[in-house]
Amino acid sequence: MKKFAVLSGALAVLLTSAPVFAQDTVVVTGARQDRSALNAYLRPRGGGGPSAIGVTRQADYFVTPLFVSSDSRDREVRTEELFTMLGETLELAEREGITLVAGTYTLEPVTLANMRELPLVGGNRPDTNRVQIYARIPLRGEDPKVSSTAERIADFVKRVPANGRSFIDVGATSLAIDNPEQYRGAVVRHLAEESTGYAGMFGSGYGVRIEGLDGDLYWQQASETEVFLYIEHSFTIVPS
Repeated sequence: MKKFAVLSGALAVLLTSAPVFAQDTVVVTGARQDRSALNAYLRPRGGGGPSAIGVTRQADYFVTPLFVSSDSRDREVRTEELFTMLGETLELAEREGITLVAGTYTLEPVTLANMRELPLVGGNRPDTNRVQIYARIPLRGEDPKVSSTAERIADFVKRVPANGRSFIDVGATSLAIDNPEQYRGAVVRHLAEESTGYAGMFGSGYGVRIEGLDGDLYWQQASETEVFLYIEHSFTIVPS
């Protein structure tokens, strides 16, 4: 099984054609995501907001964290209980058309075959263990809403049969996007258009010098259903 990787959520380029990338899905938060460090939510330089120029687009999915747990006193018993409940969750999700994924940076599908490879961690109380997964639902329709998705997931979880002292906690719904790097070209094109437009305000004898385009692509939640993607940069208007 591939190593799992995710950004825990809160509810979160070239001027030529962009190359084709693998379809990794990442969770989006309200904070800047630095792809060079797992689970790193870093503030932009100076503690301000993101770069003003970027691309806003609709996310690909709603994702809701699910914590499958057991608080039986014996570790082996609670481990078996929570994985039995996780198996029931997977089977019900397949019937309901809900995809279950997991990870700490990119999201990979969870299956009956690989579910026991998920990290087993301590819960919020003594003698408790849990695994974390995400329920992933595509954004569809003209007006997708977090509230309706959260209601659907809450109803889904209620119908998963418990085993012994197993239970499921539900987190806040976030957004996710497939392969953010595919939008690098669009971000740079938009940056070029904006910066040259500013230069044009000073007359035909001016152009721009842009620095930072080789930096990381960042993304954060822009609205209930949208993601803002940007590259930290600076540009200077100079005589051409």
